[in-house]
Formats: sequence, structure tokens, C-alpha cells
Amino acid sequence: MQTNKILWKEEYAGGSEQAERMLIDGYARQILNIQRHIAQASNKSPDRTLHAKVIAGVMNARFSVSPHLPAELAAGYFQPAASFTATIRFSNASPMHMPDARADMRGAAIRVHIGADEFHDFLMTNYPVSHARDAWQFMEVAKIATGSKRLIPLRFIMKFGLGETIRIIKNVRSGSRAIESIATEQFWSRAPLLWGDAGPVRYTLIPTAAKSGRTANVADVNDLANELGRRAAQGDIRYTLAVQRYVSADKTPIEDGSVEWRESDSPFISVATVTIPAQDLGSNEALADRQQVDKMAFNPWNCPLVFRPLGGLNRARKAVYSASAKGWLGTQAEGSGHNNPIHERPPK
Repeated sequence: MQTNKILWKEEYAGGSEQAERMLIDGYARQILNIQRHIAQASNKSPDRTLHAKVIAGVMNARFSVSPHLPAELAAGYFQPAASFTATIRFSNASPMHMPDARADMRGAAIRVHIGADEFHDFLMTNYPVSHARDAWQFMEVAKIATGSKRLIPLRFIMKFGLGETIRIIKNVRSGSRAIESIATEQFWSRAPLLWGDAGPVRYTLIPTAAKSGRTANVADVNDLANELGRRAAQGDIRYTLAVQRYVSADKTPIEDGSVEWRESDSPFISVATVTIPAQDLGSNEALADRQQVDKMAFNPWNCPLVFRPLGGLNRARKAVYSASAKGWLGTQAEGSGHNNPIHERPPK
């Protein structure tokens, strides 16, 4: 594929789109088995397979496209100075509802409301790379992780080999940590999407608030939620959304989620500001919004076609996230990526 004189391509597991589609259908069934296993182990109804505990959910955020947006990044609704309402969900990555002070990865999901029935979901975590290189590896790790904890290292080695096991475990341990505040965390997409004629990009959410060195309150199971509430009571909470453009197959791979797109190879380009306005997150209205947001199923394929997700991990996420959402919601989730057929190509 030719984009701005830089060649890039997607590669399919099994050697073809059809073969990969069959694999992904299997992953969707497997995620439901994992979901049921977690529910049985916790003696609760099925919940999100990952990112189960909501830290904050707001429905009145603003998503403001930069007035200085580079011309080559103006695509679809992304036009200089355009502004939209956004819904945001912050979460802990664990499938269990653990105290906020526990070591864990954190997630951010932003839904930009483009029109009455159109929206764009941005999904991120607070670590720049995935522990999994591809969808197969992600599912194998998930299956092993829901088994006997004592046997996890051995099963990893048997499945992936010693070198990959060391890399995966180091990644998970580095990404899972206690944090001082959601307002001071950076989040990364870890998988690319198409950005119109500009080609593939990854995106990141950069906080404007600086870290202060606050120590987590281990006595408060909702420490991060309450800390964010105190910040929101004092003023707006802001982030910058930035993108990194594709450079080459080795420096900025499409299909390998474990490789970081380094800023030295592809600098961050600011494209929008995300603002959570000052408010009382403990008010009845805010708590009702949080409850409503927590019932939303976010999916990277909820997007205009010009921003189509790229890579095997994203292609798997469409089906797997949709199946998982139906499993815990009991019905088909709004959007669920079905507005964009998984292998559909943008018009030329």
C-alpha cells in the first residue's frame, strides 16, 4: 500500500484473511470461556474479562481538535478547532474488583460523539507496549493466566519458550504498578490505526498535570477514584492527544504490539485536547453518569472508516471485545464495531 511515499502493509495470521477470520472466531469463543471461568471463581455474574473496575466515568468531557492541526492530519471529523462532547472511562485492568492501591495496569477509553448516532472510541493503557506480539499470544497468555497460579511460569515456558516467557513477564510486571493519580498518567494505544491519507499512526494521551509523588492510600479501596474527584472539584483536568506516524516496518511495526514506537523515531504530534471540566464527581448526577458509562462497551472498531484500526491485534479485538461485551451485558453492545466490516478497505 502506498501512503505519502511510505510503503506499509498488514499481514494475516494463517496466511490469508479467511484463515485469520477462522482463528479470530475461535478467540471469541475462548474469551467467553475465560469470562465464565472468572465469574465462577469469584462467585459473581459475568463481568468485563479485563478492565472490570471503573475508576471514573464522565459524560461531559470536551474533545477539542487542535487549531494548529497539521494539514496532512486533517481527516474526517478531525478538522482544525473542531469540538465535540466526549465520554471517558478510566479503569483498573484486572478482571477482579481490586483496591485501587494494588499494582495493576490502568486503562482509558474515550468516546468522541461525532454526531447523533456516530462516535469514535479511543482505547489505551498506561504502558506503551503490549505483552503480546499478536492475537494468538494474547489469548494463550489469557488462558494460562486463568489457570493455576503456581504453574503459570512453567506453562509459559512450555508454550512460548524461555526467552519469550522472560519478555512477557517483565512486560507485565513493568506495566502493573501502583500509581499516584489517573490525572498524571500517560496512556498509549499500543496498536495502530489508519489516519486517512496520512497512513498508520499510534496515539497517546499525555497529562498536563505533573506528578507530585503522592503515596497511594492503601486504606481506601477507591483511592484513585477519590483522588480524581478531589482534583475535579478544584478545576479542569486536561490531557493532550498526540499521534506518532508510521516510519518503517522495523521501527514502527503494524503487526507486532510488543514493539514500542519510540519518540526518537517518530515524534509525538499533538492533535487534540481532552478536558474533564471541574465538577463534583460525587454528586447524584455524576454518579448516575458513572454508572451509565460503566455499562458501555468500548471497541476500537467503533470509528469512522477513515480511522480504521490496523494489525492483527486490532482485528482480533473487534470480535473478541464484541463477544465479551455480549457475555457480560447479555445483549449486543451499542456499536460493537459492526459499523465497520473487519476487512473493509477505505475508498481510494
